[in-house]
Amino acid sequence: MTLYEIKQALSSGKTIFDLPLKVTYYARVSTEKEEQINSLENQIAFFEDYIRKNPNWTFISGYVDEGISGTTSAKRENFLKMIEERKK
Repeated sequence: MTLYEIKQALSSGKTIFDLPLKVTYYARVSTEKEEQINSLENQIAFFEDYIRKNPNWTFISGYVDEGISGTTSAKRENFLKMIEERKK
């Protein structure tokens, strides 16, 4: 769907859950400590399950950064990769 088609659908009363979209996720933890790694695994499991449960969505593999500070996006390699790949 184009952005115009999405805007039209949403203005006609549909929600994003009704639309045939390609959906991905971004997960990040700021350290590589054990409890953070468990948090990352939980984030990934949650988002993959959430996306796959919607029959209108096509799951696209997610993007993950480990041990990356949240203060700036400049060092978040996979976040920037996600943005660039989805522009195409």
